[in-house]
Amino acid sequence: MAEQTKDILSEYTKDMTPEQREELQEKVSNMTEEELKEFRNSLDPDNMGFFGEESV
Repeated sequence: MAEQTKDILSEYTKDMTPEQREELQEKVSNMTEEELKEFRNSLDPDNMGFFGEESV
């Protein structure tokens, strides 16, 4: 049986297309530690909660 993965969306990513989310994941994975720190600090924490079903 093939393993299925389901993206858990946040308020920040809920309106993004799968391609946009993939692009963001790639961008973040290529960041230096300092760039990642700046990126994280630029996000509004109030928009980072889960959207819809919360599960892991």
